[in-house]
Amino acid sequence: MYRYFLIGFLLSVVCLAVSCGSDGKMQYNIVNQSYNDSVIYDDFVHVAKTGKFGLNDSSYFPIMLNYVVNFRTIDGKFVVSPAKYYEQIGVYESNTKEEIANQMNAHFELIKEMGFNTIRVCLDRYGKDGSGRFVISTEGKDYYLDESKEDILQGFSEMVEIAKNNGLHVMLLLKPPFDKQIRDFTIGILSYFSDNPAVFAYDFMNEPLYFDSVPQRDKIEAMRIVSYWKGLRDRYAPKQLFTIGFSEPIEVFEWDASIMPVDFVQIHTYHPLRVKSEIYWYAKYIGKPWMIGETALPADDDSITYDDQRKFMKEAYEYVRDCGGAGFGWWEFQECPNTHFEAQYTGLLNHEGYTETASGKRIVGTLKPAVKEIAEFSKYEPRKVERPINYFNMIGYNNIQIKGRIVDEETGIPVEGALVRGWAENWIGMNTYTDENGVFTLYCNAPAVHFEISACGMSNAKFDRELTYTNVSEQNYDLNDLPNKNLEYHKISYHPFLNDNANGVFDFDAEKFSQYKFVSDMGDIYLVKLIQ
Repeated sequence: MYRYFLIGFLLSVVCLAVSCGSDGKMQYNIVNQSYNDSVIYDDFVHVAKTGKFGLNDSSYFPIMLNYVVNFRTIDGKFVVSPAKYYEQIGVYESNTKEEIANQMNAHFELIKEMGFNTIRVCLDRYGKDGSGRFVISTEGKDYYLDESKEDILQGFSEMVEIAKNNGLHVMLLLKPPFDKQIRDFTIGILSYFSDNPAVFAYDFMNEPLYFDSVPQRDKIEAMRIVSYWKGLRDRYAPKQLFTIGFSEPIEVFEWDASIMPVDFVQIHTYHPLRVKSEIYWYAKYIGKPWMIGETALPADDDSITYDDQRKFMKEAYEYVRDCGGAGFGWWEFQECPNTHFEAQYTGLLNHEGYTETASGKRIVGTLKPAVKEIAEFSKYEPRKVERPINYFNMIGYNNIQIKGRIVDEETGIPVEGALVRGWAENWIGMNTYTDENGVFTLYCNAPAVHFEISACGMSNAKFDRELTYTNVSEQNYDLNDLPNKNLEYHKISYHPFLNDNANGVFDFDAEKFSQYKFVSDMGDIYLVKLIQ
């Protein structure tokens, strides 16, 4: 763990110079720059030497709620509005600037009363038109990022001011500035808000694993890009923080959080079978401050009860604290209808009945019981960290167990915390991690034939291999016709894995994660350090 921390620290002291080559493409070059994590600006959230957040002379633990907005044109002006599915479904509640401001003010007042102190606002909803120009399209007008920048920033600013007036800090999710147009617009955002202490952090990219347009990006190249982005922040908004939202540990294959020079890592994790294992891995191996940016358990009070959602919030928060996390974020404010189950029911406000704020503002929807847990957060005293019982077999696959060991090629030392990913012929994937001896046990429901392996600050090994399997069960199973071989984790419920007398959402039965019918051994696989 300490070796990985050193690598991350060394890389956090660099930023990138940028230039254009003869082909007009951006070229990134590492240059030395002092890391300013010890600089504290009055009234601005900072990262303390403890790896947690601070605000002036006090600690600051972001309890963050994700809030979705739409962009609109009202009386010829660019306006940031609550999402169309907030409150009345499919229609906008408010249709003047004053009405929109009042509605958003009611939402933010309620969010503060719920116990949140921070919101993450998704401002990355702009794309290219047919001519290649980046534009924000509304129902009334197209706003091009270059010529309409001031109008857009004014709209953003009005939203931030409402949050500030309600005592909320704001994380702004931006579109990653790969393109020059986006880079110039990002510089405009950073410059505009650079002296506004309500802006807690900039999230420069949401989930690279899913939204990076370049497949199989080299991890050193990704590190250099992020170093350049950090350089933009350092130059144009040095008082505020810089992060990226990581969706899964397998991003270590390309967007290796341990070598990214972000101020803190933001984690997105959802499925109850995965949440604790992924938190544990990030906390133990990336070697830098981290917080949960998104998590949730969808609850319709039928297939998943509101009480299970309440337990999930409580237990997930407590585990974040146990593991040393610096903040906790939930997706999202209100339910999103007419989409898949996971997205539809994560919101903490449903669409039934009404809720009033303390000042009498009326909002469509009723708060779910999970909200009551937030008031108890500050009372929790962290406990000793326990490794999740399903850490090495998160999803409970039970047909095949593949063993192996990951070794540092130069030193011969086993690599702890390496990430092992396997895919079957049908491209259903499965993950595991190495233990303190560098040994992994990869559980599958169908024979794995494609593999990728890496560790924090280390090279990748990517290869195809057909393994020899031995039947160790008492039954004569057909390796090519195993039960549930096409089962993906999205379709696996956590309910069957709970103990008979489970009291919580994560109270799993250990025996259900160590079952297999066939075994195979991959032997030793070697990685090398990327930074000496």
